[in-house]
Amino acid sequence: MEFNILDMVSYISKTKISKLLIKKLSYYDEKSNERRIEKILKYYVGEKTNLDITCRAYYPLVKKVIQSGRRKFGATDAQMRSFFSSSIKRKGLSNVILSIANYGMTKPQMLSAPFLVVWDITRGCNLKCQHCYSSSGVRSSDELPKDKVIDIIDELERAGVVAIAFSGGEPLMRKDFFEIAKYASKKNIYVAMATNGTLIDRKIASKIKLAGIKYVEISIDGATPLTHDTFRGVEGAWERAVEGIQNCVKEGIMTAMATTITKNNYNEIGKIIDFAEKLGVKRFLEFNFIPTGRGRFTCASDLTPEEREYILTYLYKRSKDSKIEIFSTAPQYARIAMQSIMRQGEGDMSFSFYGGHVSGEILKLAEFISGCGAGRLYCAISAEGKVTPCVFLPIEAGDLRKERFEDIWKNSKILQMLRTRNNLKGNCSVCEYKYVCGGCRSRAYGYYGDVNESDPGCIRNQDAFDKICEKNVIKEGKK
Repeated sequence: MEFNILDMVSYISKTKISKLLIKKLSYYDEKSNERRIEKILKYYVGEKTNLDITCRAYYPLVKKVIQSGRRKFGATDAQMRSFFSSSIKRKGLSNVILSIANYGMTKPQMLSAPFLVVWDITRGCNLKCQHCYSSSGVRSSDELPKDKVIDIIDELERAGVVAIAFSGGEPLMRKDFFEIAKYASKKNIYVAMATNGTLIDRKIASKIKLAGIKYVEISIDGATPLTHDTFRGVEGAWERAVEGIQNCVKEGIMTAMATTITKNNYNEIGKIIDFAEKLGVKRFLEFNFIPTGRGRFTCASDLTPEEREYILTYLYKRSKDSKIEIFSTAPQYARIAMQSIMRQGEGDMSFSFYGGHVSGEILKLAEFISGCGAGRLYCAISAEGKVTPCVFLPIEAGDLRKERFEDIWKNSKILQMLRTRNNLKGNCSVCEYKYVCGGCRSRAYGYYGDVNESDPGCIRNQDAFDKICEKNVIKEGKK
């Protein structure tokens, strides 16, 4: 039997003894930079660690919970130890169970700390992309210095953040980028980067790996150089990005190809995925177009709800036979997956922090952890240190030059607003999939200036999209 993190989350959420244990074991050890629960799990798999008196006292009970879970799922002791041998998995599971202890099971699930922080480490960029959410190009005069970046990484680690994805701009435009990435990696944080790929030669690919960066996402927005280069604003960008992908794949780095779909490349989606498979990447990710930054063009460039439904349905069907993982950032993708699984009884599901085969009770978790995760499962940090719910949702939640990350995450009004689906408006408020999907809050804000409005990109909101296109106006969001 395959055992995964969703099995364990499902089991722990129903185990009373676990909730009592976790509250006691949430203490953060400044010396080891770990919580007690992480240290106990490390000890369980046989790794060296110093257990304090409390850890030693509660270890037998934690072991009992683990063994009980093992028996329930038919897993072997070796499988359980293998599962907990990953420090990142220990940290991720610690985040989930601490959140359940603090908040209980909530729909959607609230977290004590985000799984992922997307950090635009610089606004400097060597391309001029039409759809750039941050309108990048020239480095900001107010860009965070390295010492402050290091301090913030320490804050994120202490808060329990599992992963940081460095983006931009183009992160490789920042001269101290590798020092920053290496420091984050040493803090037991899963480090990823999103890049245009044009600067990644063999030497840079090697430096990426040595810095501890585990995942590289490179954008390819067309099956041909013409489509991509037009989109990216620089001739030759496609060829250099492809070379960047090839160099990362050769280094053995988990590499993903990302594509933002608009009307300009809508008809190339099949060929783009064919190309991704040929290049040997592990994942293809379709980015949901968001009208923000330089991407605030009219409906003429955005997909219609029918076109988006077709693309997402195609991606899901293609994912069943493809040799690579295929996901989409559109929350409607989870709804399409669930509809298919409900018809067949099982299948592959794309959750906000996990993708894999699900069936039975595990499918029920979709209403807790799936859908738009802006301000709930992840957040963003700008080059200047401003925290926002998502890179595509430019509403300031706090300023890391003035506030601690944990305080912003817990107390920000906009983040708190995004953690409930009770305030949704229009069709999103009454949709039976509002907990599985919930609509893209960034698209709602981009088109209406209101994060609680319906997502006009959904097939169930066709009328709303038609009205927007009739006006051919995108309202400016309230600052």
